Amino acid sequence: MTRQDGLGGRDVWDGYGGTLPGAVSTDDWASSVRTVSTRTARVSCVDVAHGDGPTIVLLHGISASWKWFAHLFPALSQRYRILAVDLPGFGGSPFSRHHLTFDGLADSVVDVCDALDVDAPVVLGHSMGSLVATRVAVRHPDRLASLIITGGPILSLVHLVRRPVETFRRSPRAVSTLVAESAVVGLPLPQSVASVIAGSARLRRAALGAFVARPDLLDPAVVRATMQDLGAPATFPVLASTVTGDPGRDLEHVRCPTLILRGAQDALSPPDDVALFLSRVPSADEVRLDNTGHWPHIERPRRFVDEVHRFASPGDAPLTL
Repeated sequence: MTRQDGLGGRDVWDGYGGTLPGAVSTDDWASSVRTVSTRTARVSCVDVAHGDGPTIVLLHGISASWKWFAHLFPALSQRYRILAVDLPGFGGSPFSRHHLTFDGLADSVVDVCDALDVDAPVVLGHSMGSLVATRVAVRHPDRLASLIITGGPILSLVHLVRRPVETFRRSPRAVSTLVAESAVVGLPLPQSVASVIAGSARLRRAALGAFVARPDLLDPAVVRATMQDLGAPATFPVLASTVTGDPGRDLEHVRCPTLILRGAQDALSPPDDVALFLSRVPSADEVRLDNTGHWPHIERPRRFVDEVHRFASPGDAPLTL
């Protein structure tokens, strides 16, 4: 089932790129950062407790870190324990030769949950993280309560390294957008440069316009946070791993309730990918956000949190947003 935005005559950019109540600098979450030692890696994560509330595990995209979700922490922590993981080789987590495939990254997520006694979490992944989250659901179907995919599903582009000409011929816009995004987030960026880009609507438009609907309307503080920790050492090895293994395989093994929460203008996750995922995962539904690109959690933070909460805790009172 697909549910689409209904704006009811409102300005289509109402709420776009807004700031959620209580949002603070990423520096203010430093006390919640911890390092978890698993059987194969040391993994950095942010762990924000909430009594006996359900746990949401947040998995970032390519060359990113937990900081891409930090603006959501105050809202989500009203109801949920937040476990925002820096996957091995990304953010604050050291490079690990055991985790250079999507399956390896998925196993590291389960290892972190084991180490912290986290049972049956909601696993939410953005972009590359959506592939990792899906592999968790495929390989460890009894370990998660539900799955949320955003900035995905990405099923066509995973064939790019193995079959570049065919992939470009079938999905030219997706390939072009991936190249544009990789050029922005795939390499380290000096913080002085990041601050200049984040603070300028014109430069945000130039840097992010290929994959974000309205970069000029985004919160500069959130954009600045996304530009920290870029150029992660595992970025290109993980992408190259698709030569030997398709992270989109075995989708029929996903049994848990699944939500696809995506932007209608997301070129990296074209409609054919969504249709294929929905056909193979009967437990999946789609919520499509109009006038939104590849970063729904940043472009539409209020709507994003509302949809996550509605899916993860149906029947609960709304969060204060």
